[in-house]
Amino acid sequence: MMPRLLRYFIPVVVAGALAAPALAAADLEQQRRDYLAAQAALRAGDLARFRQVRPKLDDYLLRGMLDYEFLKDRVAATPPKVLREFLAEHAELPASQALRTRWLEHLARTQDWENFFREYRDVPDDSPLNCTRLRYLLSVSTDREGLLTEVDRLWSTGNRLPDACEPVFSVWRKAGHMTNERLWERIGLAIEQRNLSLAGHLGTYLEERDRAWLQRWLAMHRNPAAGLRDIRYPVETPVARQIVRHGVVRLAFNDPEEAMRVWTTLQEKYEFFGEDESYVLRFVGLLAAQRHLPQAVEWLSAVPADANDANLRHWRVRAALRAGQWRTGLRFLSALTQEEQGQSEWRYWKARLLEQIGEAPAARALYNEVARERSYYGFLAADRLGMDYAMQHVSIEPTPAEVGTMLARPGIQVARELYTLGEIMDARRQWAWTTRAMNNRQLQVAAVLAREWGWHDRAILTVAKSDHLDDLELRFPILYRDIVEATAERNNIDPSWVYGVLRQESAFVTDARSPAGALGLMQLMPQTGRQAGRRIKLTVRSNSAILDIENNLRLGASYLRTVLDVNRGNQVLATAAYNAGPNRVRGWLPATDGLPADAWVESIPYTETRNYVKNVLGFTAVYDYRLGVGPTRLVDRMVDIAPSP
Repeated sequence: MMPRLLRYFIPVVVAGALAAPALAAADLEQQRRDYLAAQAALRAGDLARFRQVRPKLDDYLLRGMLDYEFLKDRVAATPPKVLREFLAEHAELPASQALRTRWLEHLARTQDWENFFREYRDVPDDSPLNCTRLRYLLSVSTDREGLLTEVDRLWSTGNRLPDACEPVFSVWRKAGHMTNERLWERIGLAIEQRNLSLAGHLGTYLEERDRAWLQRWLAMHRNPAAGLRDIRYPVETPVARQIVRHGVVRLAFNDPEEAMRVWTTLQEKYEFFGEDESYVLRFVGLLAAQRHLPQAVEWLSAVPADANDANLRHWRVRAALRAGQWRTGLRFLSALTQEEQGQSEWRYWKARLLEQIGEAPAARALYNEVARERSYYGFLAADRLGMDYAMQHVSIEPTPAEVGTMLARPGIQVARELYTLGEIMDARRQWAWTTRAMNNRQLQVAAVLAREWGWHDRAILTVAKSDHLDDLELRFPILYRDIVEATAERNNIDPSWVYGVLRQESAFVTDARSPAGALGLMQLMPQTGRQAGRRIKLTVRSNSAILDIENNLRLGASYLRTVLDVNRGNQVLATAAYNAGPNRVRGWLPATDGLPADAWVESIPYTETRNYVKNVLGFTAVYDYRLGVGPTRLVDRMVDIAPSP
């Protein structure tokens, strides 16, 4: 006899396959109330109430969301036919992939391999399900080579893989693929990524005599100064040399100069190869460049430029800029790839360097090219020539047919309905799922629709994935203008700068929460928000108070004023401090002579902060244009950086 639960549910799923007809506004509002009631009943475990309400929602847009919530914990009790009907009908929902994953896990547990392989798709390589698949296939296949090649690729990671992969690696090991070389390779990757527990686990597969080397490596990682001072083993083998050079680089994280001194001493005592020298010079040189040490230029110059090592190529240029070595900087620029040399960033710097060595005509020609672009570097180039900024606003104008086609997409309809109901997290997931495979034009049309619905953060993020970045009204909306201008005036800062920070920090996601805990439009850490609140006599009792739009803008503007004052009115330093904190910015100041602001920005050691400052300053210029105010040119915002007091 069919279980009572399924007798109820099967007709619901089948009925849900019918197309949803247009509803009167009153009927739609009733369905929304019924949906929320059914959702609450499910969450409370009140199945009787759920069964009572669910039949009223057969033609409601969000019926699939409810059906997923019902099915996700009942996969074992649901016939495959019902699950397939759900997956086929609701492919527009991200929940369909979540349900498929749960079903695949159940099929693997019950060893229903026929249905498992019929439904297996879109599974990441590092998923337990992929290892479950490989384990079964290895147990039944007579031709294992292709499968073992897959395991080879899976092995090459410094991250811990799911427990389900261990039986796969066991088969792979017995087939002779886990050589000592492959084992040490993964141990090295794990230690480089600081996954010491994984390295220790991998060490159990080493032969007894080799485990001592792993312990030496781990000890070197934990205390490189002691490890390098007391080397009591031969350094001729590849593993031994790798341990020593790892220790030198670890030491450089605290003191690059001491690390290089130790390395020079070690080279006098032991025999190392060219690859060891390049490894040490690269990593110690990069750390020295990020510490703004003048020796960085020499150390990085000695490293061969690997075609795949963009980080090395870029930091060689930055180190030369910071040290004022203009001709060396030009030499490093010439070693960039052709693609890199065509980017506005490096064309601008080539012009700056040419200008520094007296080749003004060549510099002006390059500035003129870059100044035609609407970007941080385009604005800087325009400033060098005294040209107007090239804003190049071009609106996206979808046709009625394009709008109609987009609105007819079930996934777009579901996203809009979730957004209307205030189910924001589900709405964002739905939007991302629906737009993930759109082409450029479809992304543009979807972005315009999101803007029309007042969903500005999705509009910004969606159009950014397209090839049309010239609709400035779409990409740089003017929201909360009264509050922004009032708080800017109160703190004696300009509104465009506030907007530039806001746009970079959250892209107008009002409930934004960063992994570090920053909150709201202006991405304030709770402690910072409370401190800013005390400054302006605004009581902040909870994180919810910081997330409040008006509070967040007032607190953010107040903190901008604080970091501006701390940095003696220097807007570049204040912008960096807003992102990275005032203490770090103090550590990045030049020690003796002043530094042009553009060179200082380019040498910020944190990639996030470096790009943040560039974006905020560029966005500030765009907001001058959007607000219709006379632009404050970047050259006026970016005064020279004075030495550390």
